[in-house]
Amino acid sequence: MDKRNKNRLLGALIAIALLALVLIVGVMSGVGGTKKTPPETDAQMPVPQSTAMPENLPDGTVIRNEGEAFFPSEKDWVYHFTYAYPHVAGDSYAALMVNDTYQMALDEMVQLVLPMFANEPAMRYDGKNEVIHDFEVKCNNGRFLSILQKKSQTRGDEGTFLSLESLTFDMSGEYQGESLTLRGVVMVGESTDQIAAALMPHIYEEFVKLQEKGICKQDVDRETFEIEFSPAIHFYADENGNAVFYLPPSLMETPSFQTHVFVYSPEEIEKLL
Repeated sequence: MDKRNKNRLLGALIAIALLALVLIVGVMSGVGGTKKTPPETDAQMPVPQSTAMPENLPDGTVIRNEGEAFFPSEKDWVYHFTYAYPHVAGDSYAALMVNDTYQMALDEMVQLVLPMFANEPAMRYDGKNEVIHDFEVKCNNGRFLSILQKKSQTRGDEGTFLSLESLTFDMSGEYQGESLTLRGVVMVGESTDQIAAALMPHIYEEFVKLQEKGICKQDVDRETFEIEFSPAIHFYADENGNAVFYLPPSLMETPSFQTHVFVYSPEEIEKLL
């Protein structure tokens, strides 16, 4: 199977996993939002080996929920998953919402995605695949909580693939516990699409300068750049309320989690509009 077909299969498997997760959550929620205890099963699902959570921390402190899991089994594994996900201390509504978001992401990986990959011959590659999820807290100022996730996956002789994903949560405003759009962070303009359209030519111009310096890939044209990068997706808030845009590792000459960033204040963005 060639690389393009493998990537298509990967996308299809993830889509199936997401659909299955939605169905599972719906069944467990029950009518009227009352949770139901799922029936016991004889199936041996790998259980993540997480570290114990510290107690008596100040509300809002971000704790590392760390652990590992093996698929299909620890003795004869095809996928080894090492992870660290954020967990917010405290029992505020916002903290519970954030924790639910990342617990669902972890459950999706260990209950659906990786078991499916481990049992799909086309996704086994060399049979010893390492998947690592980690994160950085980019902002935690009581107003915003910005999390930048770092994800890597080995795929046999195809090498290691890196990606970055970010979410910025409202911790004390009108949308407590919800992830915010770009406009929700900077609070200027009419929509996130409008802001993204105004920023794109300026960020692309900076990208071209990085290409000329040999920092970013030389063979990436404007069309490819706009496929790989979006101001509406690749951003987080910093401690000063600025919007920070980061390049995906795939655009760097040497893929790394230390990618180039572009910082815009709400006032600077408003001027561009």
